[in-house]
Amino acid sequence: MTWTTTVHPWSSDFDYLGHLTAAVYPKAFEQARVDYLRDRWRTPAPAYVVAAQRMQYLKEVLEADGPLKVALRPVRVGRSSFDLAELLCDAEGAVCNRSDATLVAWDLETRRPRPLTAGERDALSADITA
Repeated sequence: MTWTTTVHPWSSDFDYLGHLTAAVYPKAFEQARVDYLRDRWRTPAPAYVVAAQRMQYLKEVLEADGPLKVALRPVRVGRSSFDLAELLCDAEGAVCNRSDATLVAWDLETRRPRPLTAGERDALSADITA
């Protein structure tokens, strides 16, 4: 299943060339991940860290292209980590950036990776098969 949310960049997120700065893309994906995991894991503060992220910039984003949409879906669930396929699209639905991210469940007390709980794993796995 693909989950989507809307992202509203600030005017300051656009550089002197008039397009969205490269630093804003990971921020938009991170915002979407937090919202997605809050919803799926039923927690206000999902505990995870980003272990890896690979992005492809496919089309520039101008301020007039907003609001932006982020679509994501889990593609793999492991013992402690999971992979997300992510898209950042303009208001017309054109894909502007493609991201693949590996996230790791995080233990706030030990400051180390932790196994996904059964509920977390089930929620992610359900979205893979949906």
